[in-house]
Amino acid sequence: MEAALNVARNTVPNLPADKIRHAIDSGEWTQAAELLAMHQHELAYALRKVDWATCDRGPWLELLLAQRALLGELQSARGQISTALERLNADHRGARAWLRELA
Repeated sequence: MEAALNVARNTVPNLPADKIRHAIDSGEWTQAAELLAMHQHELAYALRKVDWATCDRGPWLELLLAQRALLGELQSARGQISTALERLNADHRGARAWLRELA
């Protein structure tokens, strides 16, 4: 049984979550997107080979949960950046208005 579980786990592509998180934390959005695209390609390839009638679905469900969690983190990070940009734009508009008043 354990051997069958290991075989099933070996067919599930590893989500490079740590590398993606590092890219996001470093502001390397292109690298994060490339890592996600590479994982998606590996996942699509692996899914074509799965015999769902005999496959242990547990590892696949674990991957799905990990993907959902990572996507939630991505959405949160993007939301924080969007909020920061809105504040920066508002500050910039305020500074321009202040400069106009001084002129």
